[in-house]
Amino acid sequence: MNIFSVDVEDWFHSFHFIAPPKIEQWDNLPSVVENGFYRIVELLMKYKTKATFFFLGWVAKKYPHLVKESQKNGFEIASHGFFHQEVYKMSSKEFYDDLVSSKKLLEDISGEEVLGYRAPSFTLTNDTDWFYPNLIRAGYRYDSSLFPAKRGIGGLLTNYFAPFEISYNGGKLLEFPITIAKVLKWQFCFFGGGYLRLFPYFVFSTMAKQVAKEHRPIIVYIHPRELHFLKVKQRMSIIGRFKNSVNLKSTPQKIEKILKRFVFTSFKDYILTNYGKIWEE
Repeated sequence: MNIFSVDVEDWFHSFHFIAPPKIEQWDNLPSVVENGFYRIVELLMKYKTKATFFFLGWVAKKYPHLVKESQKNGFEIASHGFFHQEVYKMSSKEFYDDLVSSKKLLEDISGEEVLGYRAPSFTLTNDTDWFYPNLIRAGYRYDSSLFPAKRGIGGLLTNYFAPFEISYNGGKLLEFPITIAKVLKWQFCFFGGGYLRLFPYFVFSTMAKQVAKEHRPIIVYIHPRELHFLKVKQRMSIIGRFKNSVNLKSTPQKIEKILKRFVFTSFKDYILTNYGKIWEE
């Protein structure tokens, strides 16, 4: 059993802009989040696939019907923070307040407890030692923010590749590192975002078999902007523009192949099946 996840954010929440749009400008920018969201939902429903939707609080506040649509179709609602800020640029208090505000908003909209969190662009680093204590204090039961390989933003080199438990002050939390596969002595992610779009399907399939042999779940993650692309005027670095635009036209077909070939569920259902005790204690 593998895990399918969606980071529900808009195109202007990317960290690759040379001069990123300011929060107060977001409301006036063209949006792709709704169209991309519904295309993802359509594919998931077609293959009867459960998934976790990590909602940015700002998106949930502006488009609460997307949260309710996810819930109506049996998808899990989880938090992606409120304003899509890099965790390592926040103070411990700022991070905690962001955790609490996004969780409360999503719970008010859905009427259900929000159990999971994913940091914007996996910006958990060695400098955020308060990260897990704050998550546990805020009432989260699992996290999927650890990117155990080198990357442009965030990333934390570690030997933890499979899900593992973290305890702090009597509280518990399960960490689900983003799935990586080893090629020779290097570690790569083939299963989400620009990485998923860059490599052809047979690479995904081959690396997925390697992960399965190591008895780890494959965690796929995508964004609505990857299924509804919009050309924008904001300047990006050459590398950033490549990461944001590579193979976008083929993304729906690739996602469909993956959903047809592999079995996925949500984080919540995966945990209930494999780590049920963490919900009881």
